[in-house]
Amino acid sequence: MTTPRLVSRAAFALLVAAGGLAFAGCAAGSGTAAAPSMSAPGAIGGGTSAPTDGATDPGDGDGDGGGNNGGGSAPSAPTMALADVLARYPDCAAMGSALGSAIDRLELSDQSNEDGTVQCAWKSTMGDYANTVLVTVTTNNGAVDVPTKDDIAAIGSEYIADAAVEARGGIAYGTKSTGDLRMYGTLVDVPGLGVSITSGALNEDPRIFGVPAVAAAKQLLGIAG
Repeated sequence: MTTPRLVSRAAFALLVAAGGLAFAGCAAGSGTAAAPSMSAPGAIGGGTSAPTDGATDPGDGDGDGGGNNGGGSAPSAPTMALADVLARYPDCAAMGSALGSAIDRLELSDQSNEDGTVQCAWKSTMGDYANTVLVTVTTNNGAVDVPTKDDIAAIGSEYIADAAVEARGGIAYGTKSTGDLRMYGTLVDVPGLGVSITSGALNEDPRIFGVPAVAAAKQLLGIAG
């Protein structure tokens, strides 16, 4: 995986969340958006049930795969598929269950399933502070798109050790944008899929980042541990 591809992916996640944050605080009197079924691109349905197949609970994620390569410690790990994630989490309501309190009092504001990417976004609709949380699950080209620790360091991101992710040939990392408008993005890349969880806030720390976000991403991916 080349560094420019990695940079553009992280930047994309942060920019999308920033765009959602610009609308936070609006439509205070509106109802919560319906959660469509996303089992097929563009499909709209009424399914809102949480997964029932015993998806794993978030873990501590405190293991270290060792070495500078990361993301390549298990080259024989099976490639993951977006369809498998959607079988467990068919809509944004189900995906939101993996985020726990990070989306408390937030409203589902956007959802899509296009071109191998599923996206769910939540935002605040009232109050003094604006908050957003964005989850994106994206297909990739396999192990070649899993960055190494050196790739992550090269773009100034933070490597997040997680033995369970690395046992699947993947790697976890995060990036922060500070200031009055703060954007924190956590990414978990494994062969076949990448999950990004981006949280934004105005004048306060965003709701989810680092190990808790990795735990949520692992739950979506069905990675135990």
